[in-house]
Amino acid sequence: MLTCVAALPTALALELANGHCFRSPAPHRVRLNGVEVLVTDRNSFTLRGLKSDTAYPVEVESGGQTYSLTARTKPLTAALDPRAFGAKGDGVSDDTRALQAALSACPPDGLVRLDSGDFVSGPLFLKSHTRLEVTRGSSLLGLRDIDAWPLLPGILPGSDGQPVFLGSWEGEPVTCHAALLNILSAEDVMIYGEGTIDGRAGFDTWWSGDRIAHEKRPERGALPGGTALGWRSRLIYAIDSHNLTFEGVTLTGSPSWTLHPLCCTDVRAVNLSITAPADSPNTDGLNPESCTGVTITGVHFTVGDDCIALKSGKISMARLALRPTRDVTIANCHMQDGHGAVVIGSEMASGVYDVRVRDCLFTGTDRGLRIKTRRGRGKDAIVRNIRFENIRMENVGTPFVINSFYWCDPDGKTDYVGSTEPLPVDDGTPSLGKFTLTRIHCTGVRLAAAWLLGLPERPIDGLTIDGFSVRYAANVTPEAPDMAASIPAVARQGIYIRNARHVRLDHIDIEGQDGEILRLESVS
Repeated sequence: MLTCVAALPTALALELANGHCFRSPAPHRVRLNGVEVLVTDRNSFTLRGLKSDTAYPVEVESGGQTYSLTARTKPLTAALDPRAFGAKGDGVSDDTRALQAALSACPPDGLVRLDSGDFVSGPLFLKSHTRLEVTRGSSLLGLRDIDAWPLLPGILPGSDGQPVFLGSWEGEPVTCHAALLNILSAEDVMIYGEGTIDGRAGFDTWWSGDRIAHEKRPERGALPGGTALGWRSRLIYAIDSHNLTFEGVTLTGSPSWTLHPLCCTDVRAVNLSITAPADSPNTDGLNPESCTGVTITGVHFTVGDDCIALKSGKISMARLALRPTRDVTIANCHMQDGHGAVVIGSEMASGVYDVRVRDCLFTGTDRGLRIKTRRGRGKDAIVRNIRFENIRMENVGTPFVINSFYWCDPDGKTDYVGSTEPLPVDDGTPSLGKFTLTRIHCTGVRLAAAWLLGLPERPIDGLTIDGFSVRYAANVTPEAPDMAASIPAVARQGIYIRNARHVRLDHIDIEGQDGEILRLESVS
């Protein structure tokens, strides 16, 4: 099946769902109006250099079949060059004011185009109905001076007495630095192109040990030298916004989470490249938090933390406003390195529902599907209806992890969080269930095929694994498959499940494990 996943003013992003993971064995031949314009083996790809508000008949010849559709590009009212507003684009001059002027002056359905230059900037703010294009060979570069990144307060006073969220850090409404690109209470915004958006974070700035140590202190003041201290910025941050498209660009050098939509609806992330050094702290790739209607297609990740993490805030935020994450599709992506390929939690106090992951390739991540929660996340911290279909994993530590004892936060190693004995069910008890994994093929597994821990007082409720093939790496050093006090170091283990009910396992094909293929404790 061929679908248009994102229509832009000058481009169309398409996905071919053909049963292959991220790439196909042979290239596709793509034609516009009968003329071949692209040959690629990527199952998600973009056709560029198109006219705005124009219908294009597209044919894709692949694997002996021809797929076709007609898709229309978006209207375009004006294309603005920030140099007309004083920008230099020389990689040295501070272009913040000129870029912001261009974005503010841009008419509805207009486009600000960064072309043939390197534009250095502090945080920018995009309004509704704005498009920002970064062309091939061009870049938007974050200022290295942290003082140039303003603060966003965590909560604003609402006119009706209800809080209005603004700044955020790991599921809490707190003061943080503005992102390089900010979308605040806006709609119909597009950021796309073939260029680079680089926050230029480093261990001498955002990732420094002094800054991270200060962030972790309960009472936080200014850093040495008087630098104002908010929690670290994201690269792109959107809050309370609707109909957002992020396409094509390379996102790199983020101070923390790279792309963070919070309390947003109708979000598309397509054909991006999201990168960060392996040792960079908190540099998750894409973290939809309390969002509804999210499509992530054709994205290539190689990051220092989780590739995709679905979240919905900590219990303090859930008590102020219950906003779950729901209706998420992740398809034809490549998660290459990182702690987890697709992660749910641990901040998910408003719940995560209806997630489908299909046709993806995971290589070199510590875990594949990773669910992490803990007592204290709350009675609304419900994870339901998660489907993994047709996933290929190579050299992944543990393909499937559920950890109900995740030891995050200052109280993470208390008896309340870590006890393996049943505790009373209370307002802090999370709930997990209805997981379905089908056609999962794994090679080079190091630690365990699956390590699944429910709470003794509230077991995992509903687990189906149908078609699970596992082969192991040689010469493996034992490690813990996830982060909890009760999890031992292991190597080349089979499937371990503790505290679960309504479990169904079919077509399990595991060879080369040390010990039993299946270990069950308190499972029905």
